[in-house]
Amino acid sequence: MKVSHLIHALTLSMCLAAAPAHAKTNLRFATSQVNPEEPIVKVMHSFADRVKERTGGELRLSIFTGDQLGPQKKVNEMVKSGGAILNVTDYGQLSQFVPDLGIMAGPYMYTNLDQTRKLFESDVFADMAARLEAQGMKLIMVDGLFGYRHVIANKPVRKPDDMNGMTIRVPESPIMMETFAAIGARPTALPWSDVYNSLQSNVVDAAEANYGSLAGSKLYETRKVVSETGHQIMFAAFVTSKAFFDKLPKDQQQVLLEEGKAAGAELTRLTLESDQAYAELLKQHGVQIIKDVDVEAFAAKAIQAYDVVPGLTPGIVERARKAMGQ
Repeated sequence: MKVSHLIHALTLSMCLAAAPAHAKTNLRFATSQVNPEEPIVKVMHSFADRVKERTGGELRLSIFTGDQLGPQKKVNEMVKSGGAILNVTDYGQLSQFVPDLGIMAGPYMYTNLDQTRKLFESDVFADMAARLEAQGMKLIMVDGLFGYRHVIANKPVRKPDDMNGMTIRVPESPIMMETFAAIGARPTALPWSDVYNSLQSNVVDAAEANYGSLAGSKLYETRKVVSETGHQIMFAAFVTSKAFFDKLPKDQQQVLLEEGKAAGAELTRLTLESDQAYAELLKQHGVQIIKDVDVEAFAAKAIQAYDVVPGLTPGIVERARKAMGQ
């Protein structure tokens, strides 16, 4: 090799070695939950660690718990506006942008997790996710089981009539508002960070949540009866700005999506493993667990919610049920 060619090759090699890697990016990672022992918070930390490791520290996530960045609805709006934020949310909340997503958080929509898997893998869900992207929001994790949701109150709730006139806190979600209105209660939308104080001060009579959240937020200090209505199987989602996502290098996009899928499986596993333990913890704090709930009566009432939720595409519930093989 000629000396000039050797010098050129060495110079090129040095330039490539000195070429900077991707610019370091910081992403705020938000949730309403507080307790570090809750499955969702554990999964957030493991997700952040894996992303940092796989990107060589070029993509780092800073975790904000307890609505530090604001209530879920506000943070979702920040995401839509292009903020460098990854938010833990749910499909009831996301229905403010794509109303049809509300059915993913609808009452008694699923009877088992195999049905949910089919729906998340269907063209019905893919179309809704695409419409969410058109609104500026990109799903990173889509199917992390957050838990079966039940009612915590100061009395047993075995049938819909037991909730007549009961003021119950629900998420800021149209489908949840209509669900409890159909049952006969008086739903009040409040951020999760306000639930404990609202129960303690009797602003609301009751609340509804999964076992992990009921225990993690110590709601057992305010109410002593949990009725297993199972009115919703909630799935958490990680959502970020589509504009932010599109600016990331392709390899970092791939890492986020791959780790989002892993996070969904991890959250589902941890939730299923921990639900019974959380129920036992509630019992240790003097909470009565009501199991003889007339779920069929609740389902018959709650199904009316699908007819009055604003913005649903005609036939979307039937299409979803068909995709699940119902």
